Amino acid sequence: MPGSLTDLAGFKVNAADFLAAILETVGQPVWVVDPNAAIRFANPAAVAAIGYDSAGELLGRDSHEAMHYQHPDGTPYPAAECPMLLPQTTGEVVRSDLDWFFRRDGSMFPVSYVSMPLEMPEGRGAVVAFSDIEDRLRAEEVLRQHDSVLASREDSLRRIATLVAGGAASTEVFAAIAREVAGVLGVSLVAVWRYESDGTGTVVGAWSEPPHLLETGSRWSLDDTVIISRIRDTGHPARSDELADVHGTIADIVQEAEIRSAAGAPIVVDGELWGVMAAGETRGERLPDRIEDRLAEFTELVAAAIANTASRAELARLADDLAASRARIVAATDEERRRIVRDLHDGAQQRLVHTILLVAQARQALLPNQEPANEFMAEALAQAQAATEELRELAHGLLPEILTQGGLRVAIKALALRAPVPVEVAISVGRLPAAVEATAYFFVAETLTNVAKHARATGATVQARIENGTVRVHVRDDGVGGARPEGSGLVGLADRLAALNGRLRVESPADGGTLVAADIPLRD
Repeated sequence: MPGSLTDLAGFKVNAADFLAAILETVGQPVWVVDPNAAIRFANPAAVAAIGYDSAGELLGRDSHEAMHYQHPDGTPYPAAECPMLLPQTTGEVVRSDLDWFFRRDGSMFPVSYVSMPLEMPEGRGAVVAFSDIEDRLRAEEVLRQHDSVLASREDSLRRIATLVAGGAASTEVFAAIAREVAGVLGVSLVAVWRYESDGTGTVVGAWSEPPHLLETGSRWSLDDTVIISRIRDTGHPARSDELADVHGTIADIVQEAEIRSAAGAPIVVDGELWGVMAAGETRGERLPDRIEDRLAEFTELVAAAIANTASRAELARLADDLAASRARIVAATDEERRRIVRDLHDGAQQRLVHTILLVAQARQALLPNQEPANEFMAEALAQAQAATEELRELAHGLLPEILTQGGLRVAIKALALRAPVPVEVAISVGRLPAAVEATAYFFVAETLTNVAKHARATGATVQARIENGTVRVHVRDDGVGGARPEGSGLVGLADRLAALNGRLRVESPADGGTLVAADIPLRD
């Protein structure tokens, strides 16, 4: 390699000497093969990497022979298949992130390499630089295992959180937590303890490898439990690797299961020490270092489960109160309906019947030539009879007879015919439970009344269908919009729907048109 190389300081050296010095001292293994794949150069790093004593043992040898090339399964690896030698024939640079070389003693090790073409007087050879990546692969595997542990922990936390959020029974949650924690931490015993006011501790959830050592619901004296009593006194995580001084009933379990070490972390609920999550290792083995800190990662979920249980109890009480309140309202409403029926029957209905009789008698008393008066009397008689029919319908349950007899489709079509604006009806439901039919009917009736009073609409549509066990009723108009959900009429509709666990939805943009929708769940 003729010529010279000038560095930044202007110092000149022979290029060949400079390159030789670099190759001799660099830690990257490098060798050169000629057009016949014979090794022409190997730096000390390459010689050491493949287990030879000196470069002289390699020079002139076929690179494939020197490297004992073979597939990882031990079968021969022909030179013609070796990608590292391709630059000799193609002139291209070849890179590999993972391949396998063999040392002089036959042991195999992973490498990454780059092979570049090198023009020689006798033809094209190749320069190969490689790196032993065994340590890197080992580190990557450690990281993968670490990530796997983290993923396992996250999955466990997610499963436990789902149980907590889903309202599972506290005993089920505690047992699941114990099982998940044992799996993530790789220990053979985990238990959740609750402190009692009498100086004892109750096992509220536990998991262990057979035989099962701690029974849920069992109560123990804290004087017999080293870790449980220590955490009660300090409020901090604790561990013990010497349980020889354990006495009392729990000592039998320690001896039977050969529990050598135990650890625990406090469970704090609403700022108060509630209990402990504890772990132990059987078969005389020692718990992993700092496991008490890892236990603390799960105690927040236990606290959440406890708080969630208390919240559910409070919500159940409120639900019972609400149900009782609704029952009282329904009972009062029924009594009021019965009173109205009695008043209608004994008062207005009787007077109308009497009026009909008088009008009929008056009509018969009129002379034949008094035709105009006769027509007026006929109209009065018809109106009185219609009023009587309507009162009779109200008296038979305060519901239109057409609804009780024909169902929602027929009753709403009758409403549409009486509406002051054209109403298109699309009802695809059959007979429904009486309460649902009545609620849907009154919803449509009230909404169409609001359309007539406030919407200044030219038309409306009424739709009803069943989706996923819910009756969905929509009333849409083409009016001015701007309806306020907090208005007294819509609030009354929302209250009526809420009695059946239904929901009201109002869409009424200011630029026109209003949709009032009701969702009423069907119940057996």
